[in-house]
Amino acid sequence: MQIRDAIEADWPAIVDIYNQSIPAGHSTADTVPVTVTDRLEWFRKFDPLKRPLWVAEIDGAVVAWIGLTSFYAGRPAYKATAEVSTYIATAFHKRGIGTLLKRRMIDHCPSLGVTTLISVAFDHNEATRRMNDKLGFVQAGHLPEIAEIDGKKIGVIYALRRI
Repeated sequence: MQIRDAIEADWPAIVDIYNQSIPAGHSTADTVPVTVTDRLEWFRKFDPLKRPLWVAEIDGAVVAWIGLTSFYAGRPAYKATAEVSTYIATAFHKRGIGTLLKRRMIDHCPSLGVTTLISVAFDHNEATRRMNDKLGFVQAGHLPEIAEIDGKKIGVIYALRRI
């Protein structure tokens, strides 16, 4: 597996992997698929030197991605805090790819000036909770029943990892 900075040619694969997570209702609050056009502004906010977006490739195909975004709209007081997002193509779940990507991003954080990572996940997303526990994230907040997916009220957990 190769992990590298995402390039514009990767955007369709990144969007496809993201869209694969929508039907299960475990990983995103989007309820309908997004397009590359929908995400252009989002893509352009990534910066390999401050807020990277990486892809994982196996046999030349993008199978996962991880990215850091600035916390709380990038307000200056939070410049050392970033939110981490990790998405794995459905066919590649349960292979340890997410843990590997997240661990590598944690190790890279000092060079980015990031001292705190935030992982946000639905409270019923057991896979992310287990991965976060394994990587030293600590639950810092729970917002119960603030989202609705498939007619069910669900909450969001905020977990922190100090670098």
